[in-house]
Amino acid sequence: MIVNSSRLGEVTVKADDLISFPTGFIGLPEWQSAVLLPFSPEAPLLAWLQFTHDPDAAFLLLDIAGFAPDYDACLARQAAEMDEAARVFTIVAVPSGDFTRATTNLLAPVVVTANASGSPLGKQVVLHDTIYPLRHPLFRSDD
Repeated sequence: MIVNSSRLGEVTVKADDLISFPTGFIGLPEWQSAVLLPFSPEAPLLAWLQFTHDPDAAFLLLDIAGFAPDYDACLARQAAEMDEAARVFTIVAVPSGDFTRATTNLLAPVVVTANASGSPLGKQVVLHDTIYPLRHPLFRSDD
């Protein structure tokens, strides 16, 4: 299958690599099919979550286990009703394209796992009653 991406061009993916988001994304119920694509070899913790319905519909994700090992991934998996093998990502925002000001959303992670048939399932969840912020800086300021 060919997936068009405004960031990566045309990308060939296997149907088994498509991640199904049965309920869509929070506030975006029609965003139900996506693929995880590497950001770059130099940044292995980052990936694009490219949705199949629109070349511009994509999020930059951070593999939170590699960035913040003390993040409560179990809480995210429980909220998504997924098992311990599920991967937990957070959405990265890059204000005005300035990566030094990038933040990640620890409050509403994206959880991805394989279902019984082997096709991945995904769900974005909101972690209620936590101290996790919506905008956590990726880099410390030296100010």
